[in-house]
Amino acid sequence: MAAKLSIGSIILGILIVLMALLLVAVILVPDKIWKEEAQITNQSRANMTAVYEAEQFYYKTHREYTDSIPKLLEFVRNDSTLQQRQTLVSLTRSFMKVVDNIMNISSIKQISNLSQAAFEITGDLLGNRRYFRKYTEQNFEGISLEINREMMRFDSSAAFPNFCRTKLFVDSLRNLRDKISDYPLQNGILHAIHYADSLKTYYGSIEKDAVTEFWNGEYKKINDFIGAINKTDIKSVSSVGDRLKKFIDRISTSLDAINAANSEADLNKIVSESKNLSELHQKFLSPKFFILTKRYGLTGLNETDSILVNLREEQFYCPDSKLPYIIDTSYQGKLTVESPNLLDDFHQKFLESIEPVRDLPLIEQIDQLDTVLEKTKTVLNENKTLIRKNTDLLLSLKELLVEMDAISNVFFYKYTHELKNFIQILDKEKKLSVLKPEIENILNPMDTLATRIETGDVRDLETKLHYFDTKLKSLDSASMAMRLPRRQKNKLQSNAEVFQPVFDILSQIKAGFNPSYAEALRQAEKSLEHNLLQALEGKKETVYVIFKKKHINHGFIRQGVKSWEEK
Repeated sequence: MAAKLSIGSIILGILIVLMALLLVAVILVPDKIWKEEAQITNQSRANMTAVYEAEQFYYKTHREYTDSIPKLLEFVRNDSTLQQRQTLVSLTRSFMKVVDNIMNISSIKQISNLSQAAFEITGDLLGNRRYFRKYTEQNFEGISLEINREMMRFDSSAAFPNFCRTKLFVDSLRNLRDKISDYPLQNGILHAIHYADSLKTYYGSIEKDAVTEFWNGEYKKINDFIGAINKTDIKSVSSVGDRLKKFIDRISTSLDAINAANSEADLNKIVSESKNLSELHQKFLSPKFFILTKRYGLTGLNETDSILVNLREEQFYCPDSKLPYIIDTSYQGKLTVESPNLLDDFHQKFLESIEPVRDLPLIEQIDQLDTVLEKTKTVLNENKTLIRKNTDLLLSLKELLVEMDAISNVFFYKYTHELKNFIQILDKEKKLSVLKPEIENILNPMDTLATRIETGDVRDLETKLHYFDTKLKSLDSASMAMRLPRRQKNKLQSNAEVFQPVFDILSQIKAGFNPSYAEALRQAEKSLEHNLLQALEGKKETVYVIFKKKHINHGFIRQGVKSWEEK
């Protein structure tokens, strides 16, 4: 009995462990699968974008696209203009790095912070004058203007001229850094060298005590002004009080940091970076970079250039199927880059869908009808040269030719032709970018044809053919009545005679209507629609025994339009 209990306990323990593992798997595995699916989709679409941009880049030079991966890669990698832009970015960033090094020196950074805070204070005071004017008794406007005038002492003051000059060149260097793309590199670096040399001259002698003394008095004045503002309804319509407080505290913090900084160490850093600027300037002037650095600074490649610079051979292949992306220009000469994923599977299902209607007698009968129509138009064109002197008759003949071309507007004829053309496209085309709209467009014609077969309705085609017959016979009568030389008259052919076989074909069409054909059309229609939805949804694969991983076709790019971004 004890042994049985022991075995039962072991089995129960194993079951508990298995259930626990299953619970963990149910929580973790689906998330892992979803992330893998998303990663593959994103990578595939990024790859197609890269291939598309590479093709467009190639086209700009060659005025044609190429489906050769090695050829395209070689062209992109060896393109001199792309390499120059990449080098220009590298040189610009080297310049920016040295400027950033100067701006990040402790005391220089604090002077920059102080300057920006002072600028914000003057801006806020000027921007809120419309509120200050309302309080004439408190003289808010006058006080704000006085504070603004005193804040200008940071820019020019006999009490601390070296600080003012240092601040000026710090501001200039910061503005240069922010607008580095507005300068040719050679000009920009000369400005930077001048600013750095000026900082070397003035920074070591800044009047810290005088600046601090000035600011202590100014801080109290602005702080008192803030208190007065906050006691009025200005506080409810403007945040000027809070903003002023934030910025005066920032100036105080910056001044404390400047006073505590190791001026000698910071000056040595300025000297060192100034030397780096001079060395970089010499590099810009070297024969290798002289022409390039006369161009404006470039802080980064645009999105397309970045894609091209990083183009790799593996990006030409789908990460899911490992097949190369389809590069095609057959659609109206427009470039299409398309995912190859699952196309063979989808195509096979579409072929199976259409198989029941592939050999409908109706399709062959419409082909026969086309043959007769073409023969009739040939005869009309041959007769046209013989009757050209009879203007009225010639005009009637030309009008009839135009009307015969317009038979494609007769619905029964039109829909049968569309079915025939769709089957031909499906036989030679696999791309979903082509088949999706073709399938969507053929569903209604197939349904209408099925209804026409069920009801035996071919009246529109029959009416049009009888109309043509009447017109042709009328032309024949008029032609025979013309006075023509015997030789010419003998060359005239009967327009109506060559047309007569259409009525035998029409009789075959009417006699051949079979409910089974209508049913085949409806089944094919439903199957096509179902398989298209399945294709758009994707295909699921069993992974980890009980879980499903989805594989999809990742879409296409045509003329810059990405299918996955279309609404």
